[in-house]
Amino acid sequence: MLTLAQLNGHPEIFHSIQGEGVSQGTPCVFLRLAGCNLACSWCDTAYSWNGSAPVVRLKPGTVAELVLHYPCRRLVLTGGEPLIQQKALPALLRLLPEHDVEMETNGTIMPEDELLERIEQFNVSPKLPHSGNDAARAWKPDILRRLAATEKAWFKFVVACEDDVKAILQLASEAGIPAERILIMPLASTREELNAMRAQTVAWCLRYGLRFSDRLHIAIWGSKKGV
Repeated sequence: MLTLAQLNGHPEIFHSIQGEGVSQGTPCVFLRLAGCNLACSWCDTAYSWNGSAPVVRLKPGTVAELVLHYPCRRLVLTGGEPLIQQKALPALLRLLPEHDVEMETNGTIMPEDELLERIEQFNVSPKLPHSGNDAARAWKPDILRRLAATEKAWFKFVVACEDDVKAILQLASEAGIPAERILIMPLASTREELNAMRAQTVAWCLRYGLRFSDRLHIAIWGSKKGV
């Protein structure tokens, strides 16, 4: 069984474009799993893990049918933290053999071998101190190093100030994350916040030779969910 977040009374499975990271702009089907092992203060999907919204438990076959409803063969596993449910994910993915799969993860749980082989792209978002998480829980350099070694992982960092960028470069070096695999994106949950931060974040990218990630879903739909 898989535990999914619910939105407007339905399991949160929807067709949209990828809003962040190296695949941004790409049409995808999103599957939002419930539960997370962290608790970021600025999380824009906290309802998927903080108990403020109902969840639903479905068999992998039922989830696969809902995913196949959409004429799109790129699937994004997101959350919450999808790897909390990694034991149940292979059964789902075996039912979707034609789908290319991305996984959003916070980089604190190592995927097991079958998922490492099956998933084409890991979008890893390690959390900095401004997330409000204890560093010992949120920063797992051994796991990050192993994910980087797969050459399937890209590392997205949310930044609020230039000191965050400097910290990222130091921490990434310690965890063996290549600079060319790092993306930085503004800390923003509204269009107004994104517009205020975007130009400064681009300036940091230019200064430190890093890749910029926009947040297209916020730019287009604001704080609306399920898009």
